[in-house]
Amino acid sequence: MTGIDLGTKIDPVEHGFYSREGQVVKISLISPYPDITNYGLRTLSAVLREAGHETQVICMPDFAGDGESAHTKMSEQRYTSSAIEQMVETLADSDLVGITLMTHYFDSAKQITKAVHEHLGLPVIWGGFHPSVRPDECIHHCDYVAVGDAEDLILRLVEKLEAGESDKLHDIKSLIWKQGGEVIRNAVGSLEQELDSYPIPDFSTDDHYVLFEGEILPVTRDLLRRYLHNGTVSRMFGRTGYQTMTGRGCPHACTYCGNSFYRDLYKRQRYVRYRSVEHVMRELETVKRLYPFIDFIWFSDDSFFGRPLPDLLLFAEEYKKRIGDPFYVLGSPGTITEEKYEALVDAGLLCIQMGIEHGSPRLQKMFKRSTMGNDKILKSAEIITQFADRTAPPQYDVIYDLAYETMEDKLHTLRLISDLPKPYRLQVFSVIYYPGTSLHTIAARDGLVNDEKAEIYDRMFFERHDSYTNTLLFLARSGKFPHPLLKVLIDERVVTAATSDYMAPLGEVAKKSFSILRKVMRNPAIERARALGTMEGLSRFEARLEGMTGANAGAAAPGKAAK
Repeated sequence: MTGIDLGTKIDPVEHGFYSREGQVVKISLISPYPDITNYGLRTLSAVLREAGHETQVICMPDFAGDGESAHTKMSEQRYTSSAIEQMVETLADSDLVGITLMTHYFDSAKQITKAVHEHLGLPVIWGGFHPSVRPDECIHHCDYVAVGDAEDLILRLVEKLEAGESDKLHDIKSLIWKQGGEVIRNAVGSLEQELDSYPIPDFSTDDHYVLFEGEILPVTRDLLRRYLHNGTVSRMFGRTGYQTMTGRGCPHACTYCGNSFYRDLYKRQRYVRYRSVEHVMRELETVKRLYPFIDFIWFSDDSFFGRPLPDLLLFAEEYKKRIGDPFYVLGSPGTITEEKYEALVDAGLLCIQMGIEHGSPRLQKMFKRSTMGNDKILKSAEIITQFADRTAPPQYDVIYDLAYETMEDKLHTLRLISDLPKPYRLQVFSVIYYPGTSLHTIAARDGLVNDEKAEIYDRMFFERHDSYTNTLLFLARSGKFPHPLLKVLIDERVVTAATSDYMAPLGEVAKKSFSILRKVMRNPAIERARALGTMEGLSRFEARLEGMTGANAGAAAPGKAAK
């Protein structure tokens, strides 16, 4: 492993990303997401290549659409003319172009598609969450829209295009397309229940490209390492992370989340599906063999702890034995049990991200999270805190700046935070009424959505309004703010006094002071230090890693040396 040339490319067939060779139709898959791991897009590439088609993957990170760029005004022209010209040149021998996007990357997809149409005349298919929920809007800009899971759909489409049957697409489930001037909406298909039937994501470097410092460059190991090391979660822990998913779907149907749309789209079908433990381990072993500098795994499943206990225990056993790197998961209140959590900690769990979202019972009901109320939140937090000496501080997510919030609702959230056991970190999100979510339907009904472009498409979820309660949320983010003092500051009498007209001048001074403080706290070095908690805590975790046994007990060492 240590003798691998970091500047070379990787043959994908040789290393097991898919099994068949051949070239029929060339499909170029483009992602605007800043995180270039792109699990969904790379799975599509593997599926297409296994069927004998040629693909190329082009990552064009659009940092304007990233939440971290919330304080910069977004332009509809996300890419420079030079980047677009290079992209067009790279796509020149393609037969079909696919673009994945969420709402914030709508302008990115439009700019790319316009260039492809004008300069190459190639057909373009859009897929991902936004095209799934807004196909009628998207089809005006592209030629095809994939609704929902797209693996089977794109295979059928490519077969039809190869056979010269671009006008005979009526039997391709979940496809929206144009014939003449008419938009045709095919029936929604079925979800693939056996996720192991798909190959592991194509994480090779064969015909993979990335927009890097204004140039579209072929991906090499060294360039991939640089990107992975600077990924969102990787930066938090100073490690080089690899992101993947062990399943699809979420056991919950929160009204602010796209899963509520997909559940309705695929009603009467099993929505939550898992890959086998063996399938996941094979992917991680392959990636680790090719890229020994990876020393951190990020499982981005919507609720990792939703897995059945026997399955999760098997995962923990196999992961500890075969992988051994620290990892990061997402969880939800009520799905976390002491047995599950202890098993994952023993396997190498570094940190958990759990959605608190809101402390108000009224808004929990609006969010359809009443089954994950404050009692379950605190119970889950207590389980997590039992293992605080073996992990980094957990991250708890909070939603705020909701139009439906009353002062009492906000105080409910702050009271909940004041009861959370330490240590912890808070990540606060300003609510956005995303199209396709139940909350968008409610907000639109109530006249709260007036300019979707400004209020949704171009608005980031890290934006915040200055207020007394938001200031307290900001102070509580690191988990270091004294809870007794927080309880005093959210006492109704103190809140009444602090928000009175008499305190307005002082409030303006406080706003300016905290605005400066926020800018200081967004410094990358400070953000990392805050995320890590204390260096002492991280050192304890590193020491535990060194003492882990199993096939990959020493696997972290080469990764550290490679950074």
